Amino acid sequence: MKHVARNLILLLAVIAFMAWSVFPPKEKLRLGKDLAGGVSLIYGVDVPPGDTGVLPKVIEVVKDRLDPQGVLEITIVPQGNDRIEITMPLPTSEVKQLKEGVDSEIGKLAGNSISPDEFAQMAAMKGAERDAALTKVAAGSTERLARLKAAMAAYDAWKANRAELDDSQATLKRMEALIAEGKAAGRAETEPDMAGWASARDAAQAAFNAAVDKAASTEIAYEDARNAALTGGVDATELRRALALSNKPIFIRGAGENNTLPSPRETAIEDIKKAHPDQVAQIDRVIAAWNAYEAKRKTLDDPSDIIRQLRGAGVLNFRITINPGTFAQEAEARRQLETGGPKSVRVDKAKWYKINKIQNWVRNFEELQSLDTPEGARAFFGSRGYVVEKYKGEFWMLAWDEPGFRLTEQDGDWKVDSATVQPDQFGRPGIGFQMDVLGAQRLGELTETNVGRNMAILLDDQIYTAPRLNSRIGRSGIIEGNFNQEELTYITRVLSAGSLQARLSPEPISTTILAPTLGADNLQRGLESGYIAFGIVTVFMVGYYFMFGFVAIVAMAINALLLVGAMAVAQAAFSLPGIAGIVLTFGQAIDANVLIYERIREEVNRGHDLKTAVRLGYDRALAAIVDGNITTLIVCVVLGFLGTQEIKGFGLTLGIGVVTTLFAQLFATRLVFAILIDRFRIRKMSMFALAFPAFGRALVPKIDWMKMRFVSYVISFALTGMGAFFVFYSGRDLLGIDFRGGTAVTIVLKDKAPGVPNTMTRAEVESHLDPLRALTNGAGVEVIVVNPDKNDFTKSNTFRIKTIYSDAKTVQDTIVKEFTGLIESRPALVFDGAKESGRAAPVYPLTDTMLGDSIGQASVREPVEQYLGGAAIVLRNIQPPVSVNEISDRLRQLRAKPEYGSIQDRETRVVVLDGTPERATSAAVLVRDAKLNYMDNRDAWASDLRDTEWNLAVNALSQASSLSSVESFGASVAGTFRNSAIASVVLATILIIIYVWVRFGSFRYSGAAILTTLHDCLVAVGLVAIASVIYNEVPGVAHALGILPFKIDLNLVAAVLAILGYSLNDTIIIMDRIRELRGKLPYATRKHVNDAINQTISRTIITSGTTLISVMVLYLYGGEGVREFAYVMLCGLIVGTYSSIAVAAPLVWVRSADPHADKPASGAQAPVTGGSAATA
Repeated sequence: MKHVARNLILLLAVIAFMAWSVFPPKEKLRLGKDLAGGVSLIYGVDVPPGDTGVLPKVIEVVKDRLDPQGVLEITIVPQGNDRIEITMPLPTSEVKQLKEGVDSEIGKLAGNSISPDEFAQMAAMKGAERDAALTKVAAGSTERLARLKAAMAAYDAWKANRAELDDSQATLKRMEALIAEGKAAGRAETEPDMAGWASARDAAQAAFNAAVDKAASTEIAYEDARNAALTGGVDATELRRALALSNKPIFIRGAGENNTLPSPRETAIEDIKKAHPDQVAQIDRVIAAWNAYEAKRKTLDDPSDIIRQLRGAGVLNFRITINPGTFAQEAEARRQLETGGPKSVRVDKAKWYKINKIQNWVRNFEELQSLDTPEGARAFFGSRGYVVEKYKGEFWMLAWDEPGFRLTEQDGDWKVDSATVQPDQFGRPGIGFQMDVLGAQRLGELTETNVGRNMAILLDDQIYTAPRLNSRIGRSGIIEGNFNQEELTYITRVLSAGSLQARLSPEPISTTILAPTLGADNLQRGLESGYIAFGIVTVFMVGYYFMFGFVAIVAMAINALLLVGAMAVAQAAFSLPGIAGIVLTFGQAIDANVLIYERIREEVNRGHDLKTAVRLGYDRALAAIVDGNITTLIVCVVLGFLGTQEIKGFGLTLGIGVVTTLFAQLFATRLVFAILIDRFRIRKMSMFALAFPAFGRALVPKIDWMKMRFVSYVISFALTGMGAFFVFYSGRDLLGIDFRGGTAVTIVLKDKAPGVPNTMTRAEVESHLDPLRALTNGAGVEVIVVNPDKNDFTKSNTFRIKTIYSDAKTVQDTIVKEFTGLIESRPALVFDGAKESGRAAPVYPLTDTMLGDSIGQASVREPVEQYLGGAAIVLRNIQPPVSVNEISDRLRQLRAKPEYGSIQDRETRVVVLDGTPERATSAAVLVRDAKLNYMDNRDAWASDLRDTEWNLAVNALSQASSLSSVESFGASVAGTFRNSAIASVVLATILIIIYVWVRFGSFRYSGAAILTTLHDCLVAVGLVAIASVIYNEVPGVAHALGILPFKIDLNLVAAVLAILGYSLNDTIIIMDRIRELRGKLPYATRKHVNDAINQTISRTIITSGTTLISVMVLYLYGGEGVREFAYVMLCGLIVGTYSSIAVAAPLVWVRSADPHADKPASGAQAPVTGGSAATA
């Protein structure tokens, strides 16, 4: 080998780079959802025929919706032409602990705040007792203590004025009663007593009127002071909202340099610190906790967050913006925004809308700097014809919200058909867009009457741009301006995919969820199987090949590092099938070494020295190694187009393994031998077959395989027929849910006590599943025991339940309900009116001091003075009964989500109407918002309080918490997977036929190879059917053999495709030797075939054996997640080894082409010219 030093430096550099890419593995390696726990959701997308550009744009909009800051590990990929798959890991226990740390720190910061009830209790105290309570709550904050004392003073003034009001009202009523009695007695108004009472009544009326005015003003003052006191020093809701803002600095190109401004989060946090200087240290602790959480957080908190955020997402609107000075209530709108935020603004016919990216509205850094203050932002946008205010680090624009000035989803089912970059009338790049027929009509009506004004384009109520209308826009229009490429792409994407709500299916059509605990178990088992396989192969290779084997193991370790490093560099996620691919790569890598070493052994036996033997061994083994790996690589490419991300991950891992194997075995090991032979002057190396010549001779038998070929054919037909019989016997029941449609759920029983697991038998689990069977009209529900007890294989604490019912939510809710108390899960609650909305929803305004009077249930005498003007959400007939604390917890957890950030500061309380606090069957949720009062604005109360709180309650209470694993496939997805599987097998078969045909120059070779390989696959599928029958009919035998009710699913198809590649390896080894033996002859004789099989049988058995070892380890130690895959591979490899030797090679022989066909195939046969026979 030339250039040893250069090649060694190259190898070491590659190893160092890959090691750097991998370590530390916890930080550098990404785990898929089946290892880390995660969720996969498949959504249907409405794609117009022939339109190939919609799907990528929809994906971009969904990414922006779910991960606007681009920091989460949410993967969105197309599935075919009309679906997208969203994959997200679930939060780990570490992330959950960090989240709890954030909540704890915020709780400490807001811990000085008090509830309305606690405030009322302190208000009832007097003198020193009250002062002591206020001092305790203030916790050393003079600012806080001052607010509390001011609130108490306002309370005292309000109570005094209230007493004065009550006294004046009583006096007025008394005078009116006296006058009424006098009139009833017939007394004249001129009588002295009557006149005196009248005078006193007038005075009392005047006093009462004055008391009403005074009480009203003191009540308002008290409410303001009370609200300020209740919020504490720092408003927890405001702080959470600030933390949820983007932490990316605002970047823009300035004069000759790039400039940045603080991020929206930094700006908002700084404002909070300025407002509360005495609590900066506490705020910093919250920020530190948040930064630690954010650094580890790679996902949303719950799978339901994805569904909820995408429900109703991508709504595109057009609105005319308001010019400064043209709206009578402009000043009031600005004031209300400044004091209460955009949600609190109550002006006629206008609303504030958030500007999506402020940097898209400025041309240079100087303009961006001018927006640093609210006054600067007001002046900058005012000069351009917009009303804009800066609030809490974000920018809000005022736009009209009335017919004639807007085009929204309320104006019909219109949409933007397309949007592209095209030149405007001055040749500058602009954004051209085209509406559908209804959209053209509606947009024409809007723009015709508003020419000369600015029209904002909004997506999900955020303004992306607001160009000036130069003329009426009909079917098509163009947005002009000085846009850079980023802005062009940005706005075009918004217009193109803005109709996401119409394009995306309302609910996912397939759902897969795996809890982190099961993912961790999969990871542990996968790693264990990898270590064990590596160890067993190491022992065999070193024990059989001595020093050669040690070189092979070093190369295998390098191979593993290169493979994992390449995955890390590519940011590819490791999955359980991916680990299976790595384990199979170990076997594949050893295959290459075996081929080389057996060739070296042959050359040594011919009398060559070690250096020559090594060179010839590598040269003559190269063709078989390359052929075998290319056929596997063909399968990997096909796997990349099949099924789920996990299967694609297997294909990717296996494909990278092929490349790294070729590099490690053909380059790295060759380099090691060059160093040993040329640098260390090693002249002799041995192996078992060389050390014991008798054993070596035994490796080359003299069997007449051609004579036995018909027996082999009969055996193959019998195996294939048996498999086909059992496949047809099992029927559709053999199909997995990903090919048939259905749902699979994994449940884990709660421990009886800490560290004491609870177990059930399969029969006991099945006894809970009658309601699930009823969903499918009695169709069978399959229960699989996971990790069975050693003493009773039907008992475990983990079970997998499969049904053909594909509505995952219904299945999940049913199982959670039936196993209430047995599993760690919250059931979905059912209550009256859950499907109602708007006025029909059971939400009542609180207009009386007693709850029962407001909700029409007079027997409920619960005082609700603190919630007057708010809402009561009535939950009647709750099933199953639930505790008040659980209702509160569910509402609180959902309210803490970012999308509910604007309502997190609302006061809430749960009141039992029927039942007990531990088992409530009816309850009322009281809600109060200081900025929304039913008495002040009923429309705003209905839209912003009633509807919002009702939707929150329904989402929080009707959603069952996630089980350990949920996997669901709708019928359409199952059909797609079936078609994809068939197409993949056919495509792989065709590609391999073509390759072998071209490589060996004969269709007979490719036909023989593919025919026996398909035979191997068919037999393997038949053995799957047999395994399923054994599991159901002879469970004891199934448990002893580790057999599960295997199904025909995507894992099986992946295994079949892997068999297509691996089974061919042995066949190609023999065929390659036949080609070598026949030399230039156009045909192979019987002797060529027999000699080729006998000369290569040792390497065939060894290569198959090492791969079988890896697969057997996967089967025994890889866990249930890869058990089926390993079983199919195991069956395929065993049958494949047999068929390669006894079936494929004899099929190459053509009697009519062989002049020696009728002569014996023994060594007495006359020599055949045309090639040199390789002898052992």
